[in-house]
Amino acid sequence: MINLKKILFILGLSFLFFCPHVVEAASISVAGTTATGTVGGNITVGVTISESSGLGSWEFSLDYDSNKLQLLSGNTHVVGYVDGEGQTSQSYTYTFRVKGTGSTTISVVNTSIASWDEVVTSPTDSTTINLISRQEVEKNYSSDNNLASLEVEGLTLSPEFNSDTTNYSVEAEAGTTSVTVNAKASDSKASITGTGDVEIHEGANTINVVVEAENGSTKTYTIVVNVKEKDPINVKVNKDNLSVIRKTDELKDLIKDYYVDTTVKINDEEVPAYKIEALDITLVALKDEKGNIKFYIYDDGDYTLYQELGSDLLTIHLLDNGKIPPNYKKYTVNIDGEEYTVYKLNKKSKYYLVYGENVETGKKGLYLYDSVDKTIQRYYTEEVDSLKDELKINSYIIVGLTCLIVLLLIIFLIALHTKNNDKRRKKKELKKRLKQEKNDFLKD
Repeated sequence: MINLKKILFILGLSFLFFCPHVVEAASISVAGTTATGTVGGNITVGVTISESSGLGSWEFSLDYDSNKLQLLSGNTHVVGYVDGEGQTSQSYTYTFRVKGTGSTTISVVNTSIASWDEVVTSPTDSTTINLISRQEVEKNYSSDNNLASLEVEGLTLSPEFNSDTTNYSVEAEAGTTSVTVNAKASDSKASITGTGDVEIHEGANTINVVVEAENGSTKTYTIVVNVKEKDPINVKVNKDNLSVIRKTDELKDLIKDYYVDTTVKINDEEVPAYKIEALDITLVALKDEKGNIKFYIYDDGDYTLYQELGSDLLTIHLLDNGKIPPNYKKYTVNIDGEEYTVYKLNKKSKYYLVYGENVETGKKGLYLYDSVDKTIQRYYTEEVDSLKDELKINSYIIVGLTCLIVLLLIIFLIALHTKNNDKRRKKKELKKRLKQEKNDFLKD
């Protein structure tokens, strides 16, 4: 009888021999950080080698379409190994610049991975990325550059906020040095600048909140914060209630190089003023109820609006007592947001004639302003008058020559008529004489 222990031993060996061992094979994966790339932009792709039982060595090559992608970083052929037992994975990162459009595949080829116990496998993998032009991307960008809300903390906007209204004002108490502006875009993809804590000073302060849509278009919401003055100096000019600017920091963007700092006393208080030496005038800055600041000529309590017009090379102070040529008509035009009285040959003319004085020399005269190029130059009346006189003389000469020609033509016609009459008279006399001679001959 067969020994039972021997039978069980033989069955156990058979089970070990015929049952397969479960072995985890090595793997390699290729993955992009994004499924879409834009021409001109970059994409990143990662390659990861894994072996749960432990890596030994590996080798692979990266394959891609060089017509569509330009490799910026990473080696296309990789050979590597571990220094010691226990490492189960190894990763590589590749960066590409997108050159063309369409679908492209990045894959690993010629792969060979050996585990620590020298089991060799050749797995492969790939990733597909869609490449599109920037125009295709941008045409789907949002153009929404509106605000959903806008506020200045603790202050009331005027008018009440509306996404279509871009200009607002608020009043702040005297002594206020900063305000907090909050805003929220209608589109979460839009960006906003100009919000947060903003330093302000006494007088008018302009705060611009700019919304940039995803497609790059912008919209600006403007808030003018008027900080009340402590004991303002108020003056009346042509029925307008204005206040004197007493702090020069409100004027830093309005002062010209040829303004000379000085002061004048108004209501027993020294206030900043500016002299234009060539014109021998003194300017003070006055502000209206809306916060608009303009310079006025100050003369012992009298205020006259100061207006100047010019370009980089020439600036004139406008006056209203010049002699304007009769062929020019008076018009009111807007130049850079300010109204001016000018003279033009017709309503459509882009050239404005004005009378004024050069701020550097004080010389007065007529000047011609080009509203397209925004340049100004002397209006040379002497040359214009000389040309008119020359044209007048030439016209007299032409009229005189015309009259002389007409007179000579009349004399010629009279002479011709007289000559023809003489011929007819002589012919008539000859005919009469011949007739008489014929009658005399017949009588004889």
